[in-house]
Amino acid sequence: MSTPFDLDVWVKETRKEPFRFTLAGQIFTMPPAGELDKSILSTVNVADPSPLDIERLLRAGLGDQWAVFDKTPAPLAALGELFRQWQRHEGITPGEARASTDS
Repeated sequence: MSTPFDLDVWVKETRKEPFRFTLAGQIFTMPPAGELDKSILSTVNVADPSPLDIERLLRAGLGDQWAVFDKTPAPLAALGELFRQWQRHEGITPGEARASTDS
């Protein structure tokens, strides 16, 4: 009988550095996009995110920092670029989902 695949070990071994960015002189930190909880999948279209989906993903990524980030003025185009840079940090080309390791 083979040993079961240990997903907990896989998660620990694939952890990446947090994504950090500044806005209005303040430093914000988000986990790599792929480390968000799977529950977010039921609320957003990850393959083709709308502006509302991007906001939901950023809100989830910023967690407790969202209130400060949300109060800080920023051009709308900046949110799209922030989302693209967050994806790049993860190693995902914007508009593409990460392929499984089996493909």
